[in-house]
Amino acid sequence: MPDLDDQVRNAGVRILRLCKDLSEFILSGQARKTYLYETEIFLKHIKKSLKAIDKFIRRSINKKMAPPLAKAKLKELDLIREVLSWLYTFVKEAIDADTLSIPYSLTIFLNHTATELQKPDKVSLVVLGSSDLMYYKYNLTRLRDLTKKLKKDVIQNYPVLPENIGILKFPYSSAQEALVNCILFHEMGHYIYEKTGLQRDFYNSINDNLRAFIQDNKIIEKLKPKDPDLACNKLFIYVGGLMLSWGDEMFADIFAIRVLGSAFHSACLEMEQILSTDIKRNKTFSRTHPADDFRFKVHAKWLSDGGWDEIIKKRTPLIFDRLKDCETLRFKNKDFSISCEPPLGESDESKDLKEKLHTWMFKEFGQMVIRIEEELSTKLEDFENPINDFKKNDSLVTACLEHGIVPSTVYNEKKERCHPRPTTILNSGFFFYLGGMVELLKKVEVKRGVSRIDKRMNYEKRLNQWLAKAIEDWQILLEEGKL
Repeated sequence: MPDLDDQVRNAGVRILRLCKDLSEFILSGQARKTYLYETEIFLKHIKKSLKAIDKFIRRSINKKMAPPLAKAKLKELDLIREVLSWLYTFVKEAIDADTLSIPYSLTIFLNHTATELQKPDKVSLVVLGSSDLMYYKYNLTRLRDLTKKLKKDVIQNYPVLPENIGILKFPYSSAQEALVNCILFHEMGHYIYEKTGLQRDFYNSINDNLRAFIQDNKIIEKLKPKDPDLACNKLFIYVGGLMLSWGDEMFADIFAIRVLGSAFHSACLEMEQILSTDIKRNKTFSRTHPADDFRFKVHAKWLSDGGWDEIIKKRTPLIFDRLKDCETLRFKNKDFSISCEPPLGESDESKDLKEKLHTWMFKEFGQMVIRIEEELSTKLEDFENPINDFKKNDSLVTACLEHGIVPSTVYNEKKERCHPRPTTILNSGFFFYLGGMVELLKKVEVKRGVSRIDKRMNYEKRLNQWLAKAIEDWQILLEEGKL
C-alpha cells in the first residue's frame, strides 16, 4: 500500500485528469454549438471552478508532505471530489442544452419574466433537458453549501455558485414544444419561492404548532416509545418534510397561474394524461405533492380571480366542469387523504392518532396556502394580469392560427399593428390546440397515404413551432425597443 504522500499524489493526479477531460469536453461543445446567455454563464462558472481546482491540486502535490499534513490533504481532496461529482453531471447536461435542444424562445421569456420580478437582481435560469418524463427545478442548496465550504476551508479563490443561478429541467423529448412547456412557469415559481423566506417561516411555525399538537394529544404518553426524543424527532421529520414540500408546490402553482394564466392549468392536464391514469392520486397527497384535485381547486380560485372563468367555460367546457367539481372538495369532508404512513407504530391507538395527525396537518396546510396567497398577492401586485392583453389580442391570434400564420404581428379592426405578449400567444395557442384545430385541419388537404392521426400530429407540431416563433419575434422587438 502506498504511503500517505503517494496516496495524495495519486488522488491528485486522477482529479487533475478529470478536470482536464471536463474542460476539454466543455470547449469541444462550445466550439460546435450555440448556447443561451444563461447557459454560457453557468458553463463559465464551471470552467472557473475546474481551473481553481486544477491550480490548487498542482500546488498541493508538487512537494513532499509529512503524514499529518498528508492526512489533512486527503480530506480536502474528498471534499473536492464531492463537488466534482456534482459538476460532472451538470457538464454533460449543460453541453447538451444548446439552442436547438431546449425550448429556446420560451427560456428567454422565462428569464425576462423572472428578472422583471426580481429587480434589481439579475436572474439566470438555466434550462436543461432531463431523461425523466417530468419537469422539476434542481435543488442547488447542497452544491452551494459545498462550494462555500470548499472556499472557506480549502481553496480560497474557489468561485462559489452564484445565488442568482437556477436550474430548471424539462423532458428532453419536449424541446420543440411550446404548450406543454408552460409547466416551466411552475418550475420558475420554485426558484422565486426560494427567495421569499417563506420556507424558513413555515418550518418554524410547523415545529411550534406540531409540538403543541403532540402535547395536547398526549402522543408520547399514549405510544410509550423507548426513546421519546427520537419518536418526536421522527414525527417532526415526517410532518415537516411533507408539509414543506406541499407548500413549495402550491406556491409554484399559484405563481404560474397568476403570471401566465389558463395555459398553465391546461399544461398540467396535458402532463396528467401522459403520466398517469390513476384516479386515486387525484385526491391523495403524496410525499412530495398535494393531490391533483386540491391543486386544481386552488387553480379554480385563482383563475376565477384573474378573470378566466367565463373564457374557460366557453372555450373548454370539460375543463371548466372539472374545475368546478374540484372547488366543492373540502378537507373537513375527508375528500382528501395522505398516502404516507406516519411513524406512530401499528397499534389500535396509533390508527386513531394517525387520523388525528393527518386531520391536523390538513388544517395547518390550509393556513399555509392562505399565507402563500397573501405573499403572492403582495409580490405580484404590480405585475400586469395576463388576461388584459389576452382580451385585446386573442381573437386576432386565433385568426392567424386558423390560417397557419405565425401570430407575431396582428392587425385589429382599425388596421392598427399589435404585437401580442408571449402570455397571450401561449393562452390563445392552448385554447386553439384544445378546441380550434378542426378549423385549421379543414383547410389542409390530406395527402394520399397520410392518416388523419398523422395529419393531426403533424399540425400540432407546426402549431408549437408557430407559437415558439411568435414568442421569439416578441423578444426581438423588445430588445430593439419597438414595443
